[in-house]
Amino acid sequence: MLNLLLALIAGLLFPLAFAPYDLWPLLFVSLALAYWCQHRAPTPRRALLTGWVYGLGMFGFGVSWLHVSMTDYGFMPLWMAIPFTGAFAALMALFYGLTFWLTRRLGGGALMFAGAWLLLDWVRGWLLTGFPWLYSGYALVDTPLAGLAPLGGIWAMTLAAVVLSATVVALIEQRGRAAGPLLVSVVAIVAALIGGQLDFTQPSGERQQVALVQGNIPQDLKWLATMREETRDIYAGLTDGLPGDTLVIWPESAMIEFYQDIRGFVDGEGEAVAAKGGALITGLPWRDQSRSPVTYHNSIAVVGTHHDNGVYHKQKLVPFGEYVPLQGLLRGLIPFFDLAMSSFTPGRASQPNLHALDQEIAPFICYEILYPDLVAERSAGADVLLTISNDAWFGTSAGPLQHFQMTRLRALETGRWLLRGTNNGVTAVVDPHGRVVERLPQFERDVLIADYQPRQGSTPFMVAGAWPTLLLALAFVVLGRGRRARSLLDTFPRR
Repeated sequence: MLNLLLALIAGLLFPLAFAPYDLWPLLFVSLALAYWCQHRAPTPRRALLTGWVYGLGMFGFGVSWLHVSMTDYGFMPLWMAIPFTGAFAALMALFYGLTFWLTRRLGGGALMFAGAWLLLDWVRGWLLTGFPWLYSGYALVDTPLAGLAPLGGIWAMTLAAVVLSATVVALIEQRGRAAGPLLVSVVAIVAALIGGQLDFTQPSGERQQVALVQGNIPQDLKWLATMREETRDIYAGLTDGLPGDTLVIWPESAMIEFYQDIRGFVDGEGEAVAAKGGALITGLPWRDQSRSPVTYHNSIAVVGTHHDNGVYHKQKLVPFGEYVPLQGLLRGLIPFFDLAMSSFTPGRASQPNLHALDQEIAPFICYEILYPDLVAERSAGADVLLTISNDAWFGTSAGPLQHFQMTRLRALETGRWLLRGTNNGVTAVVDPHGRVVERLPQFERDVLIADYQPRQGSTPFMVAGAWPTLLLALAFVVLGRGRRARSLLDTFPRR
């Protein structure tokens, strides 16, 4: 029982390493305690329970803000939203239960634990559309270990974090004899220090001015028909008078009407910006009547000019927010399953990037910026990364700040500037080293005017993706199993 309680405490410590708390040393404390608890589980079944309890603490606290969208904007009573959130946390916690179980079942040590952790984190990122949230490495974006990002992405940072934490425990338990984990830890630290000093991408062209428009329209009013005219006036007013030669960005679903219904207004705003040497890119719903049946998309488009072009339809949709799984069964049961704009169709993976002001822009809408391999693939040839979002769904909770912190890793992984436009924050410009250059306060109606440097080139992570790190993690598991088998053979008497 004491071991389970310690595992729960360790899981609760984990989210404190992330924004908005930013107590990143607690990440290592949490991970070290996780390994300690796993190692002390008497049986694999007990280890499964211990890991699940750890994950329950991690997600129960770390994503507790999910209930905000259900209660405040999905019209779900609190007594129903809390169990829904708890059930989701319990489901995600199974990944850490499996991590503990696998390590205990195979009798592995620190390296096997780290390898299993990373492999199951990776599975969590794509299984059933995936939930790539709260990977350990994200808490380390402002530490020297961030130098691993251009080399192996968030995967290398996460693997290093778990190895370092488990190695400390292994050294204590084995009285300094954990040579393998210690060697891997030293290599990871050295690689991070070297990676942080290297530039894998180069400037391409002149610096460009950008204006990120933050409309700050309350989520409970945003989708009302009575807000349509006011929404247009807000964005037109914030855009009017912006300096020339500027890339103007409106956030996700800045316009709540389909582009095909307000084309005159949107294109007119784009033409006004283009007349001053700039370009307008906006998020808005899109209706495609060329297909049967008609499809609807959450989209971002360059509008109002014939010289620049492009529309991108979001690929990674949020369950229940943008589409309803098993909608034939769930639609109409409760208001939460009938949210506005929850019937989107995902865009094709083969969509081209956007082009504006003689630049190629890699676009990502909200949640999909958290898929590192998707971002790395689309960034090849792009001059800058652009992500737009509407995090107003989660109010004043930790959710939007966690989202922004994780977004910064994409700049590090690709060696490119990242522009982030949102409805109510966090609107910001991030440099290729993941540093926040400029940002607007949350919950204010304003425009962030800054400049960025287009860049070209590829980081090692863009070239190889997650596979080298995943293979290394798999090797840790396999080699750990091999050592365990040899240890068992050594117990048999020899002739």
